[in-house]
Amino acid sequence: MAQPSGFRGHRQARINPVNQLNQWGPVAVIVGGYLLGMYFQNRRIDDLRDSMHKRFDDLRDLLKSEIKRVEERLERLEHPIVS
Repeated sequence: MAQPSGFRGHRQARINPVNQLNQWGPVAVIVGGYLLGMYFQNRRIDDLRDSMHKRFDDLRDLLKSEIKRVEERLERLEHPIVS
């Protein structure tokens, strides 16, 4: 019975570490890129969230001041100064 030319019998083929690096190197680069992308994207989302909180706080302060101003004007109309 003839054996194929690449057949080595029962011995296991040795794995060359350089060959593994060549195979898994690109995978490691891609996974590292994804991890860095997610990290920096999350930082940008956090910055946006902080900016939005500041804007809402400013809007809340503006509304409070305008409501106070309108209440003062209504109070003056309700109690006119009669001389």
